[in-house]
Amino acid sequence: MDELWPNIDAAVLGSIQQLYPSPLRLQAAFDGFDDCSILIADLFPDMIEEDLRNTVAELLRWQTESAPALKRLRMSVLSESLYFLPSHKLGIVDLKESYHSITQSSTVVILELASKKKQRRYKEEPPDVRAKAFDLGRKKYSLLLANVIKLAKLPVVQLVNVLDDPDSGWLHLFAARRANTLKNRYKSWKPFQTWLELHRNRAFPVSCKDIIDYMQFRVDEGCGKTVPESFSIALNLIEVLGRVPEDMQLSKDPLWLGHVKSWTAELSADSPPRRTAEMYTVAMIVSLELTVRNEDEPVFSRALAWVVLVMIWAALRCDDVQAILPHRSLLLRSGLKLLLGKTKTTGPDKPQKEVVAHVHRTLSLTGVDWLQIGYDIWESEQFSFRRDYLVMEPRRGWDGVRRKFVTPSDLASLIRKLLSSLRVPLCRNSCWELAPAQLLLPDGLECHFSGHSPRNFLTSVAACLGFSKDMRAYLGRWSIGVTSSEEYVRTARQVVFRIQRAVNRSIVEGREEEYFEDEAIDSLCKAAEANGANPNRIRRRHSVMTPVSGKNCLGSVFPVLVIRDEDCQVIPVIEDDTNSVLLEEEARSALAIDSKREASTDSTKYFVTVSRRAGQRLHLVGCFVKPSNCMEVRMTNSVTAEDFDSVCRACRKKMLSENGKETPEESSSTASSSSTCGRGLED
Repeated sequence: MDELWPNIDAAVLGSIQQLYPSPLRLQAAFDGFDDCSILIADLFPDMIEEDLRNTVAELLRWQTESAPALKRLRMSVLSESLYFLPSHKLGIVDLKESYHSITQSSTVVILELASKKKQRRYKEEPPDVRAKAFDLGRKKYSLLLANVIKLAKLPVVQLVNVLDDPDSGWLHLFAARRANTLKNRYKSWKPFQTWLELHRNRAFPVSCKDIIDYMQFRVDEGCGKTVPESFSIALNLIEVLGRVPEDMQLSKDPLWLGHVKSWTAELSADSPPRRTAEMYTVAMIVSLELTVRNEDEPVFSRALAWVVLVMIWAALRCDDVQAILPHRSLLLRSGLKLLLGKTKTTGPDKPQKEVVAHVHRTLSLTGVDWLQIGYDIWESEQFSFRRDYLVMEPRRGWDGVRRKFVTPSDLASLIRKLLSSLRVPLCRNSCWELAPAQLLLPDGLECHFSGHSPRNFLTSVAACLGFSKDMRAYLGRWSIGVTSSEEYVRTARQVVFRIQRAVNRSIVEGREEEYFEDEAIDSLCKAAEANGANPNRIRRRHSVMTPVSGKNCLGSVFPVLVIRDEDCQVIPVIEDDTNSVLLEEEARSALAIDSKREASTDSTKYFVTVSRRAGQRLHLVGCFVKPSNCMEVRMTNSVTAEDFDSVCRACRKKMLSENGKETPEESSSTASSSSTCGRGLED
């Protein structure tokens, strides 16, 4: 290849060869006279003009004459690269190093690696992703608010800086406040911080003039009616945590508080009334039950329809649904028991650690056992993976799921999409079915409902039927803070079951207090008319309750869903006004569950008990811990690492001895190895 270099001065050629190792690269370095002149001038700035022109002319002549030979050389190099690996610097071919060089430089390989990494991130999402997301959000907004306090140089800054771990001290300064609470406080404060820096050139207000002028500026611009109160709460939080003396706190100044009340009244008078969540119609509930049963629907549509029905009958919000712990929820003979972990009012840092929602076993408007069918779907293989939330992200066609957490706002959007596909229910010969091509909510009417609409149904109907406010407080778990924890646990399920069955009976066959859904249907028809749709068509599709039987109802016989003895789901009829029958039903359900658990021990080898303190503990059948005395028990013959958190000490000793291994001496506290033994079954 040496004969292919240009015939120019040796010193000049040597410098060029240091920059361009091969003639191929030199030929491609310039395209014409100007490019070549700039190249030589940059390499040899001291070269005289005549020599520079001669060198450029020689290079241009060389480029033209050597073009055919260099073209053949490029083709031969390309041909060899298809069949031979690049050689090592020392001339020895290293297959492993060559392979890594190719894979780390090829764009095709890198794109494939990125795709696989993204798929792996989907699959390897941790089971406690919801808790980690909340902790991350709490840490983020704690540090942002801490930075506000630092810039303001409030008295607490000196106290935190003298700690051994100031970073941890700033996080703990905000106590057990939730991430959303801190987020709202910061978002209320940030606009004021920007305004104060621009107009007053300081980071914290020094008098009421600063905060009143700012809020008057926002009111004149046309802010929302909650802005003054939200800003006042954020200011109070920063002053209290910043250790501002109470007599110097601007948030408690009577002048400021009077302005806040006045602004709020003015803005409320000019703003439209607060819109409550629209109620679902009975036709929508009937359609949801039939969707759960319809095997032609995508599996996620059926699963989500079950979730919406549970939200309706258990008065759950979207945020409550994503707080449900699937591995702690059970379908018992008495009904569905859903355990909610960390919510807005419960959690490890709250007086009420966890709360339970209930759905009675025989609730149905159509006779479809939707509770059992949907529960089996959620217990299937693709839905039953370990996580700290209930609903996951669906695939594009809703024919499967991804193991990815769905936020409450995204869950509300998924529910709206499900509502848009609901079909009109038809009753033929006392049997309900779905119309093949008629949508229940056409023309975008699913946007008429919000994420709180399912929670609004049961409480509203219960109020129409005459249930008191104190009893209705158990439906949405609002009475947790009113009564003691033990009293709430003892009475919640009985009150909830009583209201649920009364509402179910009123809709199915009517009662003394009838439920009329004219207001809900009228509101839906007005929304349809506003969107340009035919309101009469919507009214016909949603009017499934008629007064044919003398009362406004569906015209069926209650209960429409009857569970027989051989189905192992016997539920006696509960009279709504007889507490003794309620207690009798509770006792019989408890005895039935006891007998079922005792019978199941004959065919299983292990059982897992669940408690708040010990988590999931594995036992051998025959342990002194009796399954019938435990709150939650799972019988199994095979165990994986995810099925339990610890092993009973007595059972561990027995397992070691059965395998011929020596067992260490246990202390006298072994007999108290399980904390799941209780005085009764589920609350």
